Amino acid sequence: MEGHDTQDPYRAPIAATEVVISPEALGEPAAKVRRFFNWLIDKMMIWGLAMLVGILNATFVDDTWMAWLMTAPWWADYVFGCVLVLIYYTLMEGLFGVTVGKLITGTRVVDEHGQRVAFPRSLLRSLCRLIPFEIFSLLVSDDANPRGWHDSLPRTRVVMRRSRPPLPPVAVAE
Repeated sequence: MEGHDTQDPYRAPIAATEVVISPEALGEPAAKVRRFFNWLIDKMMIWGLAMLVGILNATFVDDTWMAWLMTAPWWADYVFGCVLVLIYYTLMEGLFGVTVGKLITGTRVVDEHGQRVAFPRSLLRSLCRLIPFEIFSLLVSDDANPRGWHDSLPRTRVVMRRSRPPLPPVAVAE
């Protein structure tokens, strides 16, 4: 038997360590143009979320925080933006496997086995988005399988959502 020593019946067989996933199981990779629109729509959602937080705070709490934010140093604005990016992407991709941008463009994020990403991987993916110049990593990636650093480091992919099979015809009683 291959991978089994016939002289030692107590020796464990040698198993293959590399699992090969077929491209069909992962899904068709989303094109760079579609990924750009994902980013654009999600960026608008994050800006809208920031405005909503500010309006709700000014309406129900007080406008001291807003006044501080308007006069805050550049790094405070940057930190606030990073926190919003982490919250938005981690929650949306961790809970639903999509963001608003991915939902609109018909894509989803999956792990290397074609399964929905878990929260730790979603958080790592969100943290990788904060790497300086990370956005350009997608532009220089392979056109057939575009992956930015926020895809390759946490080992995720953005693929087209599978369309549902058509419903069978309904028989009409006469």
